[in-house]
Amino acid sequence: MCKRGVLAKVQAIVIASCGLAACGLAVPDIKEVWDADMPQRVNPANGKPTVGVSATAQIEFEIKRRIYCDLKSAVQHVNQITVSEGSGPPKQPLPPDWGAQVSLSLQVDESAALNPGITFNQVLPNAIKAFGPANTVTTPQSFNLGFGATLSSTATRVDKFDPYWSIAFLMIRDTAGSACKKVNGEYVNDLFKQLGWTPASSSPFILESDLGIEEWLEGAMMVDYLLHSVGASATKGGGGAHGGGGRGAGGGAGTGSGGGQNPDTVSYEIKFVIVSNGSITPTWKLVKVSANTSGTFFSTGRTRTHDLIITIGPKNDNSIQAHLASTIGNAVGNANRSVFTTPCLQAGVC
Repeated sequence: MCKRGVLAKVQAIVIASCGLAACGLAVPDIKEVWDADMPQRVNPANGKPTVGVSATAQIEFEIKRRIYCDLKSAVQHVNQITVSEGSGPPKQPLPPDWGAQVSLSLQVDESAALNPGITFNQVLPNAIKAFGPANTVTTPQSFNLGFGATLSSTATRVDKFDPYWSIAFLMIRDTAGSACKKVNGEYVNDLFKQLGWTPASSSPFILESDLGIEEWLEGAMMVDYLLHSVGASATKGGGGAHGGGGRGAGGGAGTGSGGGQNPDTVSYEIKFVIVSNGSITPTWKLVKVSANTSGTFFSTGRTRTHDLIITIGPKNDNSIQAHLASTIGNAVGNANRSVFTTPCLQAGVC
């Protein structure tokens, strides 16, 4: 009875651990276990039923809005600063024909590894060796036969969003119905809150008080103007704020032999990696049988990787290629990280 009770407790712990990380045997959720789905309900404003919304959709909406609103605020802040180029009139650092390419990646890796081991023991009589009168050595003897097995599983889910906003669009001021309209620091046009529902907010992009977009963009544009590209052939959309007779630390007016001054594309990347792992190893040492005396019996883990890449520049091939290179490098890095953070690899049983 005692052994059955111990086994029942071990099984309960393993099942609970699987519930936290799905054991890598099902499609992972972007949401956490404490995030609640929104059931279908009646809209108090018009009396019509609403569509149920998953907690994952809530989180992704809140993240995308947060990024859009922070980026919009940063663009409007930076364009309050005017710069002079030679004898021409002052201009805004971010021309309206520029754009912001955004890549948002929400990746979840869930994994589990089971590594049971059992050893059969046979105790043998001690061996006694005599080396003369009153000089004997006793040596204990035994026979051990061990068996082991490994079962591991990993499941990965990646949700991606790739919006594009022109600088002209981001410069439009908020109205009463805008998604970014705030009163006392709270969004006033939040559908979830209007229905009396507190939306899921477990992502670090929502919990982080400052994503640093405004500070980055202001500094990047200052550097862009003080030391810009000179000498490359003009590209489509390259006139912008830097074309023509601008002057900066890079040299005189844009009349170099290879072409004029070209705008520099700037990029910004934020990455949050949250890892949660757990393991359990019950051990038995009996006369004839031993179990799980080395290694990890069961381990499970969940890794969340939330990435944001923002590329701002003229609408030309240079900007597109710069953004593409960043997204490819990010994807390769995330793939390598997900491989080396699996529980079976950490336990050395893969």
